[in-house]
Amino acid sequence: MELPIRVVFLCTGNSCRSIIAESLANQLGGGKLVAFSAGSFPTGSVNPGALAVLARHQVPAGNPRSKSWDELADDNIHLAITVCDAAAGEACPVWMGSSLRAHWGVADPAHVEGDADTIARAFERTFDEMKQRIEAMLTLPLESMQPTDLVAALADIQRRLETSE
Repeated sequence: MELPIRVVFLCTGNSCRSIIAESLANQLGGGKLVAFSAGSFPTGSVNPGALAVLARHQVPAGNPRSKSWDELADDNIHLAITVCDAAAGEACPVWMGSSLRAHWGVADPAHVEGDADTIARAFERTFDEMKQRIEAMLTLPLESMQPTDLVAALADIQRRLETSE
């Protein structure tokens, strides 16, 4: 694939997981990735817990906002990664663009209830899971991979990390 890979992280609300993934991919990508995030039904605001976990780990978030994937319709997106948690019965958005597609299921920390420590731990877990997946992606020989091989490798990352969590 030609670098940088333009990747969009998609979830329903675009308030937590996809925001965290976008920020991590842009920080860790080292010029190999240009990341965006969007939602099929954006909440309209970024969850403060997502911003707090990024700040705790000194990951620049820029000025994120919860936005519709319609805003990216004309962008040249190479790869769309859904981050919804199908295992929890969450409906995943279906990206209608022509880009490659992959799925990394991660639990939504926005729905965790409890005291401040419990909620912060949920956001830490999401941060860690996204970071592990993105770091694994960046170990791949992205510039020499065929699109179908990249999609298969991303699915393998999900399977491998899902069973180790």
